[in-house]
Amino acid sequence: MSKFESRAQFEDVMQRLFERIMAAPQVAEPLNDTKLVVRFRYPDLGSVLTFDFHDERAVFSTEDSGSADVELIQSSDTAHEFWLGRLNAVRAIATGRVRARGDVSRALKLLPAIKPAFPIYEQVLAERGLSDAPEQAERPRLSLRRILERLPHRQRVDRDALPIDSKPPVTCPASRESEWNPLPSEPVALRVEMLRRMTLIREFEERLAGVWKDGALPTAAIHLSSGQEAVAVGVCFALRQSDVIATTHRGHGHMLAKGAPADRMMAEIFGKATGLCGGKGGSMHVTDASVGAIGANGIVGSSPILATGAALAFAQNGQKRVAVAFMGDGATNQGMFHEALNLASVWKLPVLFVVENNGYGEFTPQAGSTNVEELASRAISYGMPGRRVDGNDADAVHAAAVELVERARSGQGPALLECVTQRYHGHMEGDAQSYRTEAELSEMRNGDPCRLLQERLAGEGVLDEGAAAETEAWARGVIDAALGAAKGAPDPEPSARFSDVYSPETETFREAVGGEQHTITASEAINRALAEEMERDERVLLLGEDVSLGGYFAVTNGLLDRFGKRRVRDTPISENAIVGGAVGAAMNGLRPVAEILFSDFLTVCADPLVNQAAKLRYMSGGQYSVPMVVRTPGGAGLGMAAQHSQSLEASFMNFPGLIVAAPGTPRDCRAVLKSAIRSQNPVLLFEHKLLYLAEGRVPVGEDLAPIGTARVVRPGRDVTLVALSYMVQIALEAAEELSRQGIDVEVIDPRYIAPLDTDTILASVEKTRHLVTLEESPLRGGFGAEIVARIAGATHGVLSRAPLRIGADDVPIAYAKPLETLSVPDASRVVRAIRGLG
Repeated sequence: MSKFESRAQFEDVMQRLFERIMAAPQVAEPLNDTKLVVRFRYPDLGSVLTFDFHDERAVFSTEDSGSADVELIQSSDTAHEFWLGRLNAVRAIATGRVRARGDVSRALKLLPAIKPAFPIYEQVLAERGLSDAPEQAERPRLSLRRILERLPHRQRVDRDALPIDSKPPVTCPASRESEWNPLPSEPVALRVEMLRRMTLIREFEERLAGVWKDGALPTAAIHLSSGQEAVAVGVCFALRQSDVIATTHRGHGHMLAKGAPADRMMAEIFGKATGLCGGKGGSMHVTDASVGAIGANGIVGSSPILATGAALAFAQNGQKRVAVAFMGDGATNQGMFHEALNLASVWKLPVLFVVENNGYGEFTPQAGSTNVEELASRAISYGMPGRRVDGNDADAVHAAAVELVERARSGQGPALLECVTQRYHGHMEGDAQSYRTEAELSEMRNGDPCRLLQERLAGEGVLDEGAAAETEAWARGVIDAALGAAKGAPDPEPSARFSDVYSPETETFREAVGGEQHTITASEAINRALAEEMERDERVLLLGEDVSLGGYFAVTNGLLDRFGKRRVRDTPISENAIVGGAVGAAMNGLRPVAEILFSDFLTVCADPLVNQAAKLRYMSGGQYSVPMVVRTPGGAGLGMAAQHSQSLEASFMNFPGLIVAAPGTPRDCRAVLKSAIRSQNPVLLFEHKLLYLAEGRVPVGEDLAPIGTARVVRPGRDVTLVALSYMVQIALEAAEELSRQGIDVEVIDPRYIAPLDTDTILASVEKTRHLVTLEESPLRGGFGAEIVARIAGATHGVLSRAPLRIGADDVPIAYAKPLETLSVPDASRVVRAIRGLG
């Protein structure tokens, strides 16, 4: 319910509050010292209040005039909660209840000074007959004993499995006819349509600026591209429907230029269920797979590697398609940019890299971040053409894009196109642009790309004044309808937060039961899995450093001879390009298996794994699947010291959308890898270096490991020992010794740690009543801690002793062999620890 009946009533209370605050020195003095002008907007009442502390005598005003250092947009009821001391201001801004722009950090520092005013507000309410004294019912307090008595013997545990998702897996098809296509083939008509699309983009952006200012958008960060329309349209109008684009956090214009519908884009930015991504992507991640967009992206530098991966898929499949990566000038200082250009050049991939050089990387001018004046010259380093054009001239951008796109399509490789343009708004809305002068901001408008093309067409006799007005009216009508639909659209259902995390699996994964087996090493088992899946599915390809030669540990020996260089691809030492390229390729029809030389190097390429592979399906609202595998050897034991010996499995457990596997036997190395390659989801597979030479019995026939399932590798009745990766071998060795001492240990190999099969472990613990975890990584924040937390929480009263965790010391792995050996668990240490349970 609204506390205030009218704008006049609200403003009367606020004015009286201001007067009383200014009469209280303990509040007034800190406020006056700020020299701030703070403006509050209350859209529900149409009220605007300004508090001006610039002068010695503070001023209260209800006029909406002059500049303000900070603006706060909220409802009158939110203001009421704040002045009662019931509102956490920081959380309110974070959750969107209060929209803030300007110097918010300085304003928040005022909170301690304002708190003494809260009782004053209650006094003002009482004086105006608006007293607010809520009733608080007393709740009976329960003792700890009574709480514990109410706990069940075994609590329910939510199964950590892949959610059922009704949406089928998608690889970017670029198949739907766009809202604005087909484009005219006649050159003059095409240019007229370019102006229409640029006008639409400008209207879309400027109206977004208005609704953001009114506090109607559920975001603190929206990035507008007003002033850059000629680049988006000039490039996208040079593409075919089947070509794809990868764009940035400032991607609205690119999306509209490629054909995305304005109404569903607007709904997405409003966070609505009818949005292109169901409200899960928003402004920075809005995308439409059906028109050939592989994602707007909030990570600077990601678009080049995703587009390179898409181009790899096109080249691999013999398709005459082209990928375009849009990026800002700041992205050219990112390692991902350079890795992508280098890889695309080495493989002569059909990709065009488009730099929208608006002169600023966020708030820093180009000269402050690089000594390279013409960014197009960076193409020279990679043996590709670099072109620089006036990014405000739509005709010039389009002509250059047509030439470079068709060059890529014909198999001549990538190119770099720098478009020198401008950005009318700040880096994001709310950016006061204090780093730019008024003269600079004014001068920019002289190069307005929409006006320049309109005047050129008018000068050529193509467009008269009436036609120009009609175009503007059309754009207003489209955006009016889009805004109306977005404001009236429903919010996503609460249950929607659980959908689109994983793609539904289309395969049935079955383990072999019985049948012929033979003894081979884990290295041979992995090699066999790769060969079998590459033979089975021509979409599977292997890429990584020296994989044609077997890789560092000779695991991929012989695959080049069998499948050739097209499907066994050696890459540069470029972890971001390897994994990021795999992501883009997986989104466009391939099933890449990427090898990272050592798992330690996952820290170098964590971004394409964590921010791309794991999140793209969710952010797109289920539009994409990312069926890819990243294989990597990890662990200690070879004297390779701290940067080549880590066990990082637990570090990647915490990223929903990413499947993490770490099998501990040769059989499961083969079964898990085969399942990973067939999965519709991104899988990170850890292979322990010492396990490569371990032997085990492996089925000759088909054998798969269902995603998210553990395996009992040794049954037992006394102790449950859950071991990860190579520690399974240590666990089996310790179990044999303990059996000779009369202790029967059940050894469980989780195989997958995300999702984690808690049920199998729980069933074992209920039988043995003892739980021990074993891992090679440090105990702090480790895999064992997660197991213990889950089982302890579900088995109140079942465990007869406290759970025991065994792991590495909380130190890096040393080079000296005695220190390395002492750091990680061995069988004797496990035996001593389990004997101590008795």
